[in-house]
Amino acid sequence: MVFVVALAIRVPFRSRYAYHWDCAQYALAIEHYDLRVGLPHRPGYFLYVMAGRLVNVFVGDPHASLVWLSVGAGAALAAWGCLLGGSLFGHRAGLATGAILATSPLCWFSSEVALNNIVDAALVTATAWVAWRAMRRGGTWPEVIGLAALLALVAGVRQQTAPVLAPVWFFVLARFGLRKLMLGVALAGAFCLLWFVPMVETSGGLGMYRELLHRRAVIDAPLTPWGGGWPVLWGNVAMIVASCWTGLLVAGLLAAVELVRGREWLKLHKEQLRFLGWWVAPMLAFGVGVYTYRPDYVLCYFPALAILAGALISRRWLMVVLVVIVNGAVFLGRTDLALGLPVTAATIREHDRQLGACVESIRRRYRPEDVVICHANGYFLWGFRQFQYHLPEYENWLLAHDPALAAPFDMKLWRATGSKLEFVDEFQPAGRRLVLIVPVGLSANIFSQKLDAAQWSTATVAR
Repeated sequence: MVFVVALAIRVPFRSRYAYHWDCAQYALAIEHYDLRVGLPHRPGYFLYVMAGRLVNVFVGDPHASLVWLSVGAGAALAAWGCLLGGSLFGHRAGLATGAILATSPLCWFSSEVALNNIVDAALVTATAWVAWRAMRRGGTWPEVIGLAALLALVAGVRQQTAPVLAPVWFFVLARFGLRKLMLGVALAGAFCLLWFVPMVETSGGLGMYRELLHRRAVIDAPLTPWGGGWPVLWGNVAMIVASCWTGLLVAGLLAAVELVRGREWLKLHKEQLRFLGWWVAPMLAFGVGVYTYRPDYVLCYFPALAILAGALISRRWLMVVLVVIVNGAVFLGRTDLALGLPVTAATIREHDRQLGACVESIRRRYRPEDVVICHANGYFLWGFRQFQYHLPEYENWLLAHDPALAAPFDMKLWRATGSKLEFVDEFQPAGRRLVLIVPVGLSANIFSQKLDAAQWSTATVAR
C-alpha cells in the first residue's frame, strides 16, 4: 500500500529535462560509458548507469529511464522504510515512517530527477532491513550471502556510500561468528569485482582509473574541510541541518517534543537505537568531515532519522496526518518552510520550463548546419551536458578546460554532436553563426574572454 501510494504521487511531477549536469551525464553514459570523457563523473556509479540502460530497453529514452528509476526507488524507499520501522518499533511506527518518507519534500524531489542518491537511499534502507531481521534470527547463511550482495550493490550504485555503510554491516555480521563474518567479507569483495572489473576495463584500465580518481580528489579538495578550512566545515553542518529539517519538517519538531516527554521510551529501545546509531554516525561524520554541498547527500542516512521520528509520533495519528499535510504543502509550493532549498515541484517545473523554452527556441530558429552552440563553463543547472543531450543534432562547444580529465584532455576544449565527444586545441566554428548559452541570472559577459571580435559579430545570445 505504501509503495503504491508513494509511486502514484510521484508520477505526475517527473522532470522532463535533465535537471543537473550529472543527470545529463548519466543519461549520456547509458549510450556510451567511459570515465575518461566524464561519462559519468568519477568514481563511476556503474550499476546505476547499467540499471538505467536496462530500463531504457523498455522506455527508449535514457533520461526518462533514469527518472523512472528514481520514481520507483523513491516509492521503494517509503515501503522499505515502512518495513524496517515496523520491524524496529512496531506496526504503527512502520506506517508513520512510510508516511514521512513518501511525502518528505527531500525524498519526493529526489524521486523526480535523474540522480542516483534516491536509489542509493532505497538500497541502504533495504540493507538495513535485511541486517536487522538477520540480527533477530541469528544470522543464517542465506542472510549472510544476501547482506554481502546488498553491500556490493550499494557500492556499485554509489561508491561513496559503501565505506560508511560498512560499520553497521560489520556490527551485524560480527554477531554471527567469525566464519560467517569472513564469508560475508569475501563474498562482498567477490560481488564487487563483478561490476568493478568491467567498469575499469571500459575506462582505460586500472592505471587510468586511479589517475582519474586522483585528479578528482585534487579538484574536490577545496570543497572539504582539509582543503577549505573551517568555513567549509560549517557549511557542511549548515547544509546537513537545513536538509534534514526540510526532510522532516513538522515530523522532526513533534518527535523532539515526544522524546522529551517520553524518556523511558529510550530505555525500552536501546538495541534498536544502537543499531540506528551504527547506521547514522559514520555517515554523519563523513558528511561533516568531508562534504555535503547538496541536500540529497543526506539521503543515505535520512531514512534512519525518519524511522526514529515515525516511531515517536506514531502514538498519535493526528500527528502523522499533520506531517503528511505539511510535507505535501511544502513540496507543492503552498508554504515556504524549505529554507530556500530547491526541493519543490515548482523548482522542477520552472527548470523544465526555462530549459525547454531555450531548447525549443534554438530548434525553431536555427538549422544544425548553420550554427554552433557555445558554453562558457561547466554550469550545473544550465550547462554543456544538458544541451549535448537535448540537442544532439547540434554541435556543442565547451569553451573551458576540465582539469579533472586525464592528460592531454585536461587542457583541451570540448566539441560534441550527440554522444560523440571530441577534444580540440582551438575553437573552430568554421564560419557558422554562434549561439551563446547564457544561464539564468548571468550575462553574455561570461564569454568576453573566450571569443574574439570577429566571433562576437556572429554571436546570438540564448537564455
